[in-house]
Amino acid sequence: MRILEGKTLSAEILGALPARIEAVKARLGRPPSLAVINYFADSPSVVYVKRKMAACEKLGIAVRLFSPKAEEGYPAFKALLARLSADPSCDAIMIERPLPGGFETLETWDALPADKDVDGMSSLNMGRLFLARKFSEVEDGGYFSPCTALAVIRLLKFHGIDPAGMNIAVAGRSAAVGRPLAQMLTALDATVTMCHTRTKNTAEIFRRADLVVTAAGKARWLKKEFLSPGATVIDVGTNFDEHGKMCGDADIEDLKGSAAAVSPVPGGVGPVTLACLIEASVRAAELAPKTERGEIILT
Repeated sequence: MRILEGKTLSAEILGALPARIEAVKARLGRPPSLAVINYFADSPSVVYVKRKMAACEKLGIAVRLFSPKAEEGYPAFKALLARLSADPSCDAIMIERPLPGGFETLETWDALPADKDVDGMSSLNMGRLFLARKFSEVEDGGYFSPCTALAVIRLLKFHGIDPAGMNIAVAGRSAAVGRPLAQMLTALDATVTMCHTRTKNTAEIFRRADLVVTAAGKARWLKKEFLSPGATVIDVGTNFDEHGKMCGDADIEDLKGSAAAVSPVPGGVGPVTLACLIEASVRAAELAPKTERGEIILT
């Protein structure tokens, strides 16, 4: 079974950024800057938040973590978004999931300026994605796309897997992964079936698929009986098992001898997602207008 690791691709993407970062510094008089908002210190996303912070600091990107308290309420959250949106020294904003109950609304995502929305969640960025007919329009469209969905595509390309003509099953219909990924795969000429908790005969759909992408968030649920022999699995799940060990949705040990290729968790889609986010943050700074004062405000 082939392991579709993402660390090499991540290093390649990040390795191309220092020259671009220096160009931003020369033009703006400051480094690119990223603001990360995370509410829950015990969520699975915290692992990736720490990695994002470390990677940004290593590259010389100004990054600041905001950790509001849920009890401060939605108005305080909106006020923070408004402050960061208006701050000319803040190039990029990343909102980590999960959010407190009632916070994940269209109003929230549209409070993000499209040119700072590096995870592509605003109506403007998402709408542009869903209007694309070919993937070249996604790559060259001048807007931001959801980083995890984009990371899946880049990982497939890196490992020489062409989705064109494939039957692909996507498990999960979130706005951050499942739906935008299905759109990207369709733009690459795949035939995509999106599965979710109300889908009937999920196993039958999976067994017809050449490639399965799982973003269900359920530890090691994907077994070999769900797949046809020789299928490829891209695992987007981030879970922790009963021993506190990070794992994906796919049971890699069970898939040995059945699946042709599997992306691991950790070390697969995750590192590429991180690299895509940081690359997008640098691009946001490249597109940012020059201001008279170059210092980082981010208070």
